[in-house]
Amino acid sequence: MHLPIMAVSDNVFRGTDSVADFYDPDKNPPLPLVEIPERLNPYRQDGVRIYAKMLTHLPAQNVKSLPALKMLRGIPEAQDKAIVEASSGSTVLSLGIIARVLWGHENVNAYVTNKKHPESLNLLRFFGITPHLYGGLAQQEPTDESGIMCRLRRLAANQDDTTYPGQYDNENNWKAHEQWTGPQILRQLPEINILCTTVGTGGCITGTASYLKAQKPSCRTLGVFNVFGDPTPGPRHFQGFNTCGFPWTQNVDTFVEVPSTDSFRMSMKLTREGLIAGPSSGQALKGLLDYLGQLKKTGTLTQLADETTGEVSCVFTCSDLPYQYLPQYFEKLDAEEFPPIENKILLQCDQARHDERWILEPAQVAAMLRLTPSPSQSPHKNETNISSTSLDSSLEPPQTPATTRPPTIWSTLRSCLAGLFHPSPPTPTSPPANHHPVCCTAHPTPPTNTTTTTPLIIDLRPTPSFSTNHIPHSLPLALEALTPSQRAAGDLFGDPDAIHRAWTGIQALVSRPEVGAVLERVKREGRAVLVVCEDGDAGRLGTATLRERGVEAFSVKGGWRGLGGVSA
Repeated sequence: MHLPIMAVSDNVFRGTDSVADFYDPDKNPPLPLVEIPERLNPYRQDGVRIYAKMLTHLPAQNVKSLPALKMLRGIPEAQDKAIVEASSGSTVLSLGIIARVLWGHENVNAYVTNKKHPESLNLLRFFGITPHLYGGLAQQEPTDESGIMCRLRRLAANQDDTTYPGQYDNENNWKAHEQWTGPQILRQLPEINILCTTVGTGGCITGTASYLKAQKPSCRTLGVFNVFGDPTPGPRHFQGFNTCGFPWTQNVDTFVEVPSTDSFRMSMKLTREGLIAGPSSGQALKGLLDYLGQLKKTGTLTQLADETTGEVSCVFTCSDLPYQYLPQYFEKLDAEEFPPIENKILLQCDQARHDERWILEPAQVAAMLRLTPSPSQSPHKNETNISSTSLDSSLEPPQTPATTRPPTIWSTLRSCLAGLFHPSPPTPTSPPANHHPVCCTAHPTPPTNTTTTTPLIIDLRPTPSFSTNHIPHSLPLALEALTPSQRAAGDLFGDPDAIHRAWTGIQALVSRPEVGAVLERVKREGRAVLVVCEDGDAGRLGTATLRERGVEAFSVKGGWRGLGGVSA
């Protein structure tokens, strides 16, 4: 079996220059050229094949990494200077990455419009690039003497410690595509008839078309521009491009303009078909399809067919990814174009953090209330330490007769908790100033000198259940929000409406002034809170709510049932 020979054996990069080699196109296989599905090609039955040139598969995942590499190679002295560039996206990101890859250089500066979204600024900072904001027009012309690009040229000319690659007038921009992109496409698809790409700086279309037309003059080149006043990120409008100093006029046969909404929509269609591509890529395909439609309408489409294949073979460039533009997709496209969010009611509730460490095993609850296990007996190495002081100093652990079998953890737990569960009617009073609530007539408030490190028990069970049995000195906060069927189902987190009801009810309970006063006192005293419910689920909601309010709260795994449901 013969495997294809790779530029680097098996596509593995080793040694001190491994990452630099990884970024070298000459040491990599050609970037993928993928025919799009027929669902996206309405002209397939007309003999048209459309291929996506996946420039997003470059190591930096964007088309600008090729010009960035060639521009930096052309100014080796830049490794000892501050690098400045007027860019908020792919170009300066690629400069920042490749400067570090080539030289370990970290002083790269992006001059960015102050209209840029904070997330885009943070993306630059994530890559170690320093954003410098400027005001005025967001997209300025390279020849504007008062614009940012001319200011950067003057800055670099007057400061020996600064270099400005200048993507808009640096010939290594377009020559990078003449050196790499054009040759790759022709080698992969000798029968190419149409090249289509969006136009930003003009580097990609100028360089790629320059090579293709030199090798195959019949190849037609289509440039795709923004509609004036309706920008898609990356490309420019034609009125601002026609002063470009690159030799584009002899290499671009025609151009079309595409609205931003169409660009974003086509980008999403490409991505959903597995060709993950951003709005500039979508604009390129939409522009190509519009152009093919014009040719078909005028009856000239077949004139472009290759003599050998009898087909029209088209290539468009995928130059960007969608992720950094996601908010704009939802701003520009209709809601009906996206799947709905199911159980959307959950976005209105239960947004506080949950943590498994806040869910205590019944044995841990026993330790909290009556037992004092040694650290070596802790079932969780990283569990939060909780006071083991008894709720009531008069309660003593049950004695085990010498003649009986040694107790299991569950028998100990049941016997321990059996002394704590007392049936008696609750006293309908507000929580007293003392740190122990009056839960019922059978459990009067302990002496005022009782330790204030005792956990506060909040019991969310319905009043009848609380009346039957409960832990002494619990604070009864009956959660009555659930319907009888939801309560009987016993699967709170499997029912979005039940979650919303329970969460809303808990918010109302803990927002009561008298409850808020108790919780504030608990926080001041450094005490923990144990939230008890029937099966543990509502307790978890309550715990998350209290934690969000700064209370050290815990719930019980399995709730009251997990504790054994012991009755007196």
